[in-house]
Amino acid sequence: EAGMFQLGGHALYLRWTDTQLGRGESIYDTAKVLSRYLDAIMIRTFAQSTVEELARDADVPVINGLTDSSHPCQILADLLTVIERRGSTRGIKAVYIGDGNNVANSWINAALRLSFDLTLACPVGHEPDRSVLERACSEATSRISVISDPFEAVRDADVISTDTWVSMGQEKQYRERIKAFSNFQVNER
Repeated sequence: EAGMFQLGGHALYLRWTDTQLGRGESIYDTAKVLSRYLDAIMIRTFAQSTVEELARDADVPVINGLTDSSHPCQILADLLTVIERRGSTRGIKAVYIGDGNNVANSWINAALRLSFDLTLACPVGHEPDRSVLERACSEATSRISVISDPFEAVRDADVISTDTWVSMGQEKQYRERIKAFSNFQVNER
């Protein structure tokens, strides 16, 4: 909202409970109504299919703000920082340390499209979505690898990134996730 305001626009924050979705209205109907009032829609939700359905039914652009599968806006912001600091993403070795979650999947998609090398260091059992990784590796013009040693991963890295260990909806797994990710920190060491 602050960014939109700074750019001269106006943003509305609507929780699903503030709309008729909370009362059982279809995504189709919601997309059509919002399209009449807005120039664009950003949605943060759990299911990727919800974003895709909204985008299919809306008459305005739909931005994926976050799903369980991807977090493209986060990676765009990270890459803008890389470009501000380095001038380009060309030829970089980016390293992501942590959960093979929506953020990791989005790093993979970015590496695929922007042709930089990417190493993901994830604990065993917390690797990125296999289908995202297989597609990227079959199409990639860059090297994408997944390893379980964060110290090896950061060797010769130009960019190091991470994410929270406990994402939305994983609160009940807090203790087990803290234990699994304790060695997957981005710190001085």
